[in-house]
Amino acid sequence: MKLTIRFDIGYGPATITTTLATLVAWERKFKMKTSDLADNFGMEDMAFMAWHSAKVQTEHGQSIPVEFDSFVNKLVEIEIVSTASTNPTKADHTATP
Repeated sequence: MKLTIRFDIGYGPATITTTLATLVAWERKFKMKTSDLADNFGMEDMAFMAWHSAKVQTEHGQSIPVEFDSFVNKLVEIEIVSTASTNPTKADHTATP
């Protein structure tokens, strides 16, 4: 699963895309599996994923706080722009003559 998240911590909007490392870090911090996200996705989850990804993806050019709570306190806006499955299901084969 990949999420593209747009956030603004006071420097203007920036966009990141989650990675496998972000999802693993989220699972470790919240003691949940990513499969649980479908039923339990909150603002803290989205903020954590944006913060974790933004620390590594520096092309947005913004200074990202070292501590997660500092990042949350600076958030002006955050939203999911798009989602994509990292393991898309294969299409069923059909018999065509």
